[in-house]
Amino acid sequence: MNIDLDLGVAEMIRDKFVGVDSGQIEGNGQEGGEAGAEEVELALEAGNVITERRIGWTRKSAREGPSERIAVNEESAITRALSQAARNRGSPIFQPLEGTLFSSSEEARDFFNLYSWEIGFGIRYGRSNKNNKGYTTRQDIVCSCEGSPRTKNCASIRTGCKVMIRLLRTSDHGWYISRVSTSHNHKLSEGYAEKKQWNSHSMIDPSTKYFIKKLRDNNVSIGRVCSIIGVTDSSAMNPVRKETIRSLCAKVARENMADDIGKTVQLLREMKIKDPLMEVRFKVDEKGTVKSMLWCTGKNRMDYKNFGDVVTFDTTYRTNLYSLPFGIFIGVNCHFQSIIFGGVLLSTETAEDFQWAFQNFIEMMDGSVPITVLTDQCAAMGKAIRTVLPGTRHRWCRWHVLKSAKKKLGKVIARHKQFKSDFYNLITNETCVDSFELSWKKLIIKYRLVKSKYMLRLYKHREKWAKPYFMSVFCAGMTSTQRSESANHMLKRYIQKAAPMHLFVSKFNEFLCDRTEQEAREQHVTKMVTRRMRVGAPIEEHADLVYTRAMYEKFYDELFEAGKFCVQREDGNDRFIVSSAKLSSDGVQKKYVVTLHGEDFMSCQCGLYEHLGMLCRHALKVLLHLDRQEIPKFNIMRRWTKEAVVYKAHGEQTDIASDADQMRKKALMLQTLQIVHGPSPVDEQMFRNAMEALRPADRTQREDPPFDGQYQCSLHDDAGPVPLSCPPRTMKGGRPPSTGLNAWISRKDKRRTLDSSLRDPISEDWPEEEMPPSKKTRCLKDI
Repeated sequence: MNIDLDLGVAEMIRDKFVGVDSGQIEGNGQEGGEAGAEEVELALEAGNVITERRIGWTRKSAREGPSERIAVNEESAITRALSQAARNRGSPIFQPLEGTLFSSSEEARDFFNLYSWEIGFGIRYGRSNKNNKGYTTRQDIVCSCEGSPRTKNCASIRTGCKVMIRLLRTSDHGWYISRVSTSHNHKLSEGYAEKKQWNSHSMIDPSTKYFIKKLRDNNVSIGRVCSIIGVTDSSAMNPVRKETIRSLCAKVARENMADDIGKTVQLLREMKIKDPLMEVRFKVDEKGTVKSMLWCTGKNRMDYKNFGDVVTFDTTYRTNLYSLPFGIFIGVNCHFQSIIFGGVLLSTETAEDFQWAFQNFIEMMDGSVPITVLTDQCAAMGKAIRTVLPGTRHRWCRWHVLKSAKKKLGKVIARHKQFKSDFYNLITNETCVDSFELSWKKLIIKYRLVKSKYMLRLYKHREKWAKPYFMSVFCAGMTSTQRSESANHMLKRYIQKAAPMHLFVSKFNEFLCDRTEQEAREQHVTKMVTRRMRVGAPIEEHADLVYTRAMYEKFYDELFEAGKFCVQREDGNDRFIVSSAKLSSDGVQKKYVVTLHGEDFMSCQCGLYEHLGMLCRHALKVLLHLDRQEIPKFNIMRRWTKEAVVYKAHGEQTDIASDADQMRKKALMLQTLQIVHGPSPVDEQMFRNAMEALRPADRTQREDPPFDGQYQCSLHDDAGPVPLSCPPRTMKGGRPPSTGLNAWISRKDKRRTLDSSLRDPISEDWPEEEMPPSKKTRCLKDI
């Protein structure tokens, strides 16, 4: 008897009696039971002897070992089939035959998959057997149409096809084919595009899967992923289907969403180990569900120590899986770059949430409060700032003012083409209070907006957004939250729209690292690159010596513009009248008063120094007129110099905050003295401005927000409760809004009633479009 016959007989005997116990055989009768038992025993004994001759082990012994055979310098079955293809013309190249040896079950699957490609069907893994030690002894690889549908009258490719190969183990832990069936009961696929629709012919290797996962984690869209992999190539011979890529991306998304809060806490703990100065605050409800989360790194806290005198705060949407608004604290460093102070995820945009965010942010920064905070026209933010930061100047973003004007004054803009440019010039270029008041009156009379409610509200709160009222408040040159808007735009390049919380924190950390790299690059350029003097004045060389590269460029622009002015000194004092050499567009020659206060300080009526911390063109014109070699010592604000960054321990006090505060105090006192000793009479508006400037800035007393049933959490069990779950996922719910007039009126009345409950007396007439949005949402688990 040859070996092929022995193997066939052994397999036939095993298939006949595997899974039949003695109880089933004995149930057929006493005599029949004894005969059946003897037949089974003899058959299994014969099968074991035959099998032992080929594979060297008996079925009764439980084996263990590796899942594949180590074959050194051995030709694989696929290589042998390719070498014999020329001699087997007219038959499939990868014909599966009984007794074919493989090193692993994966190699056998690849071999059978190549055969299925030639014929026109797909394959998948079938049944398998394992012994009590977890060692796989049998593996079936079947046609994709094997089996029957789960339910009747359903769309399925299962037709009960019997095509398969059965793999058994060899004595050296390899595999061999013990059974082959090649008769199909269904139609076969034809052509490349049709054969590729089988899942076994559109599989992705592990390295490509890892590459796709990295692309998706870095916010690369599925369409671009398909383009990078080559799915959307013009060639018809594409290796992978789009559906396969989408399925893999969906699987990656499900894996990212699993145990999101656990991954987030673990990630924050790892970041805390690497950065001991990092701070994280959670706000959770009684069930441990996260409502808000605020965090900042040690680098953020150090930057706040150096440049935390001015902060902009804004929120953005569609940055996380749970639709939580994300707020970001932004400042400006000595290179005039945007720097991050911290980030916060909020459940809602109410005054209580903003109070929690601002209060915890100030506590993280060791109680140091900013001089100025710039936000949009959100009434909830204004209420929170007045409660938590009573001594901080709150200003509106001029960009939001212009944006709201386009909505509210759309008919006027459409009717008068000149209105847009006149309104923009008034908001952007006018720096004198008296000129602003006069121009505003002319504007509303010219375009018949005297009774406009929007313009009346805007004028009532002009001190929060008009540039002339900004000039006396130090804002580091910022008059809008555009830096926050830019940061949010850049952040959305890093983070997916529906990113889970741990991925959001990880990508935000990458965003911080990128900002640190940009800051280091600018610091390197400032130290190493020499600049060519373009004006040639000695004061320009002094500015290059003390200022950073970015601030020197701004200083040069002011120094260049100084040549357009004339200087005239008043008799008997240190006051200079600086006037423009040419008349303005309205035929008026603008004049500014520059005052010297000894040898080390000077001030100008325009207020640029108080606003930016750098001398204006009018003051520089006076210095050039007096042949000064250097900038006055007290007119050099340290935050703009090359020595602005102080590398000290977090607990040590730096001199920058006190330096900026001293400059602000002097500027306010000088402004008050100019109002008192000026030639113009003191009207009611000037008197209120002077009283506001002299008002003591008590930044130490802050009202604690009322307890709202929320609890604080930490990252460690010994320091307090740890967050247990993420917020529920939400989506817009309800029927689409009706477009009828009555429905619009009812929605408007409902919105007005809702807004009235959110506003306080101070902000009750703030623009409606900047109120916190009230989006109707539903939990996904309820859908």
